[in-house]
Amino acid sequence: MPITHQGKLDGGGKRFAIVASRWNDFIVDKLLNGALQTLKRSGVADDSVEIFRCPGALEIPGLVKHVIDTRRFDGIVCLGAVIRGATPHFDLVINQSASGVAQLAIESGVAVGFGVLACDNIEQGLERAGDNATNNRGADAAAVAIEMADLYAQLAGRGA
Repeated sequence: MPITHQGKLDGGGKRFAIVASRWNDFIVDKLLNGALQTLKRSGVADDSVEIFRCPGALEIPGLVKHVIDTRRFDGIVCLGAVIRGATPHFDLVINQSASGVAQLAIESGVAVGFGVLACDNIEQGLERAGDNATNNRGADAAAVAIEMADLYAQLAGRGA
């Protein structure tokens, strides 16, 4: 029988950063709340979470790079909301944000949960930033960061 490795939603003893944009904060703040609830439910102590805010989604990868460079965190949760407008700016911002964060996750070995929404309209953003964990993409991104941090710790021989 093959051996299966996977992380658990157990963030106890781990430190997490949340990098969240301020643009469209009426959506991002809901994502942030969902992420914080998931971290807490997964055993992450309040004093083991730090929140870093940046202007918009395009700035997220740069801030994530600086947060990674501190070497203080087991996982990072990225949160933002990009809403389609009348120009191609939407595509540039979401693509650069996603590819920048993905590259940092690959290179750094730090667990990253990506919760930057790409929405056609405000209603989609509000729906995906719902008030409960079943429809809040911030909660989902936090769960990904927790699970991957646990899996990385297992691979490094530091976890169960």
